[in-house]
Amino acid sequence: MALLIGAILAPERGAAVEADHPQRFSLAISGGASKGAYEAGLNWAVLRLLRESELLRALRGGHFRKFEVASAAGASAGGVNTILTALTWCARPESDGGPPSRVDDNVFRDIWLRVDINALLPPEADSAIYLPDDALFSRRDYFEAARELRDRWKQPVFRPGCRVPLGVTVTRVEPQEMLVGDIKVKNQRFYIPFELRVAKDGSAGYFFDPADYPGLADPAMILMPRPRSAPEFSISDERVIEAAVTTSAFPTALGRRRFEYCRLQLSSEAGEQKPGQEESDADLVCPTGYVLDEAVFADGGLFDNIPVGIARTLAESNSKAIRDPFPVSYFYIDPDRIRYQVPDPPDETACASENPPQACRIMEFSLFSESRLLVGALGTARKYELYREVTSDHWQLNLPQLSYELADSLEDYHADFDCREEFAYFDSDLSCPERIVRAGRLLEIAYDRVKPVITPPYSAKLLTEAGVASDCTASSANQSTQKRLECSIEIAEFRRRLATAMMSIITETKLNKRKLYVDISRSQQSIHEDRSLKVSSRGGPITGTLLGDFGGFLDYKFREYDYYVGVYDALSNVSRNICSLSYPPSRQPEAYRQCVDQLGQQVFEAMGIDQSRRAHYIFARLAEREFGEDGLFSFSYQPSPAVDRDMQIIHDALLKALEAGEEADEDKGAFVTESVFFEYLKSQNFTPSQPADGSEPLLAEIIADPAQWPTELTRRFTARLVHLERQAADLYAEREPDPELREKSYTMLMGTTAHLLQTATYKYPAFTFSPSTAPEEWIWRYVIPYELAWDLVEGDILTMWQPTMSLTEKNLVHMRAGFGFAGGIFKSSANSERNDYFLLGLGYTRRTEFAFLSSFGVTPIWYHKWRQPTTGSQDTLGGEIFVSLLKDRLRIAWGSRNLTDFSDESFLSFGFMDMPGLLYWLSR
Repeated sequence: MALLIGAILAPERGAAVEADHPQRFSLAISGGASKGAYEAGLNWAVLRLLRESELLRALRGGHFRKFEVASAAGASAGGVNTILTALTWCARPESDGGPPSRVDDNVFRDIWLRVDINALLPPEADSAIYLPDDALFSRRDYFEAARELRDRWKQPVFRPGCRVPLGVTVTRVEPQEMLVGDIKVKNQRFYIPFELRVAKDGSAGYFFDPADYPGLADPAMILMPRPRSAPEFSISDERVIEAAVTTSAFPTALGRRRFEYCRLQLSSEAGEQKPGQEESDADLVCPTGYVLDEAVFADGGLFDNIPVGIARTLAESNSKAIRDPFPVSYFYIDPDRIRYQVPDPPDETACASENPPQACRIMEFSLFSESRLLVGALGTARKYELYREVTSDHWQLNLPQLSYELADSLEDYHADFDCREEFAYFDSDLSCPERIVRAGRLLEIAYDRVKPVITPPYSAKLLTEAGVASDCTASSANQSTQKRLECSIEIAEFRRRLATAMMSIITETKLNKRKLYVDISRSQQSIHEDRSLKVSSRGGPITGTLLGDFGGFLDYKFREYDYYVGVYDALSNVSRNICSLSYPPSRQPEAYRQCVDQLGQQVFEAMGIDQSRRAHYIFARLAEREFGEDGLFSFSYQPSPAVDRDMQIIHDALLKALEAGEEADEDKGAFVTESVFFEYLKSQNFTPSQPADGSEPLLAEIIADPAQWPTELTRRFTARLVHLERQAADLYAEREPDPELREKSYTMLMGTTAHLLQTATYKYPAFTFSPSTAPEEWIWRYVIPYELAWDLVEGDILTMWQPTMSLTEKNLVHMRAGFGFAGGIFKSSANSERNDYFLLGLGYTRRTEFAFLSSFGVTPIWYHKWRQPTTGSQDTLGGEIFVSLLKDRLRIAWGSRNLTDFSDESFLSFGFMDMPGLLYWLSR
């Protein structure tokens, strides 16, 4: 499998590599919220191909080795896919009584397509959908899926003896302090290992025995305890689910978790024993050398979002790995690595011009500029462990990669050096750099296939004479009239000769490459160093990148689209990487193209994509867009498959959004991509999926008015955050009766924030008695005056209600009804003859696109004075013109209460609007 093409671990020198021994591979799966649906498609497709690699007739000969999962590790959403990886890998084939594993029916698809926004973020802050330990989002669907998974792994549908080491990362909320020598250090990044093991009856369970990992004594590794009555080293289903829940508990979004765990007992703790460490209320026990502890944990992706290091540790520290004749190939699933171009927004600032002002070179020290370091540090922290891992020696000593490095150096300094004697494997006259590259490439090909076909410029005869090939037979997959041979490569001997020749060349040419020489020498000592790391890449935009990685949750069809993009990328990556080894694109472009096309079609059919109408259509659209000019994968789009209207709209909408850029830009405004995307959905009459509970889809409300799409989302999450803050205040009060000692909640601050955000995103409905941000079910919303205003001329105080009807998005009709208290409530007006009054008006409002000057309009008003002594003079006709500021929350009006006596009855009022919303959110 070319995504996993890597090194094969040879046995001790002189021993033969068993042809039928599986090649080990490991998966590291990053987090990404709703991008998990994309990862699910890619993950499933890779596993399907590896499980059925014998179905892939290697083009131009040579069959793939069988594969075995050495480990899988994930963070955040990737932690969920880690468990699904083990269940899928160990499952029996469907033909042998195993669960379905088809492109349209598999456990990855079932789990990730079910999560709906209405269950994740219910319309009401106190909805019964929320569980007691939920934060902003509900985990109801997650736990329902977990229960289904638990039922599945108890069924006898797995391959007896299958065993997969797994690991998920978690973050300790309060750092753990420990003494290392005499130095006190703190750590928050931890990981939880466990193994899926299949019993003789075909059911699956989870275990972890530290003795299976000799030499692994990592304080960052924590284990799950077991009840005393449970089998030794077993891990209960509930604790496996707890680990998966915790690794995806992103702060604020999903509630953090408290649980008991086993940590390594450090030498500095020898002789110490804290109360409750040996036994807990649940009578839990830990393996020897570990002590029981309890702490609160959250999302594992905060400090290690791509756990390649954990995958390597679990794969290579296992006692079985020491005896394995092949090294491990690692595959990192990264949904953010893309193969397409994202348009750069034009920078028209003066500092980007050809002659920037001198001030552009002067540093500023504002709060925002100084805080950039902290913001950048948070992002870097998520990938710092990856940086440490891939820059370590574990990944610097791969011999084929070192051969390519040496070839580049020779090309620059000694391109004419003759190394035919050192590399006498070719039947054509090649330069020394080319011979080195081809030798390294043959080693990689040999790692991948049991008996690779020997094609020019390689010579089966010369390879055999050199003692690095044997058992050559006629190829069973010839693609031309020319006879080809398949040969077994003596990997250990070939690798030894390659390293020796490379060091000899460095010495003879006197290359100034001392480090390269040392690296080759170190690599030669252990074939384990030939571990390789391959990274996935994405060929098209997905909905999972919208809304800060939560966009895929908006609709079932969004997640389905992303899932099929993942399937497409698995096939694309596999085909191109396999063929690039045998046929370098820069040197043999036509052979490479034919290989990719033919192998791609094999994979396409093996995965059943051609049998799925929706999968076929999405694959064809993506392939034609990415490779149409080169004609690759033309089997999928010539002739064009039947159009799937829903998938077509989503695909085209994402391309429209891509033109606006995948990330927000300061000049364009935040979430401009989302606005473009939703606008296109509306223009094409996209039909959102109907939720299972029959409620109105949130997406339907969003695309009904794309310009105001944040309104409902903002209402939901701000209401929930205020509700959680209120809950915290009540809990603090129960914990501590003394207000001075009590923990502080921030209900007023959160309420103020909710009011501001809901104001900024408020959308006028078709009709409302009170256009307020207060919830419609709050009765006081209709009792409390909508506006409280002051007449700056006479000192009057006005209380107003304002029923409003929307004619269009920017044109409103409103009714103004209220009371005016002449001179203020305390009669401060100097004119004692003035009366309190009632007013009623019908006006027009024109909204603008600006937040500051948000609307303006005019209102004719009828005034009725309560105690006017002269009958018939109580009623007057007046009017006003007004402007509203700050999203219609401040109102300035100028007019007269009597148009026939304009100057004496004129007023200039200043009012605060949405009083119900302000009082509601500040009183939560």
